[in-house]
Amino acid sequence: MAEVVVGGVRIAYQRRGSGDPLVLFHGAFEDSRAWADELERLSPHVDVIAWDAPGCGASDDVPEGWSETDWADAASGFLTALDLTAPAVAGLSLGSILALLLARDHPPSVGGLVLIGAYAGWGGSLDAESLAQRIASARFTMDHPVEEWADDFLDSVFAPDAPPQRRAQVRSLIEDWRPATTAALLRVMVQDLRPGLSAIRTPTVVVRGTADERSPRSASLELCELLPDARFVEIADAGHDCSGPELDAVLVGAAHAARAGDRDSGSD
Repeated sequence: MAEVVVGGVRIAYQRRGSGDPLVLFHGAFEDSRAWADELERLSPHVDVIAWDAPGCGASDDVPEGWSETDWADAASGFLTALDLTAPAVAGLSLGSILALLLARDHPPSVGGLVLIGAYAGWGGSLDAESLAQRIASARFTMDHPVEEWADDFLDSVFAPDAPPQRRAQVRSLIEDWRPATTAALLRVMVQDLRPGLSAIRTPTVVVRGTADERSPRSASLELCELLPDARFVEIADAGHDCSGPELDAVLVGAAHAARAGDRDSGSD
């Protein structure tokens, strides 16, 4: 895999295609391999870059004491290292939180956002009871074998009629997940990001599957209300992982729109 070093942290990534850039941030218990099908499907249309977030896949472990600012800086530094100018950035679940932190702390770095199965942080999108349950579930994964929790987790991610090969692909990635990464990410996941959303003026598409059991519909709608330039797209019968042709169209459209916006701003 290709890699760059950002702030002393080695970040691995995959890249396919050419043209308008699209950066993909994967979800929890995953790495860039979760986007393997998207890399193939989208590469004829755009320049697709999928990172292994710090602590995931082939990237270095998360440094001790990392804060939400460090995550945002790492994401911005990753884009800079690849010489990407205001690309579209798409994040799934955990990736949606990292994408929001990036856009909040480094606005010029991002030309467009696609937030899939999104959260304004768990603290900003879940009620108190659901938040406590989510934190407890995350801590359970840190202390118990994958076999004790992976299937239940996947049941909450995928709709019942999701392609079995897609589910099997993500299940295989869970075997490589590092519990220490969950511990490092929990400090970020539990945040309530809503107070800073009004400052994010990046054009945004919030995408949710109608069968999503993890991210409430109310959370997506609130994101659209709080973000100044956001629209909502629902994919019928899709789960938290709502990959497929409808999402592909949103992603390609966001990449083209971000590049068009960058050209327009450069001509002023």
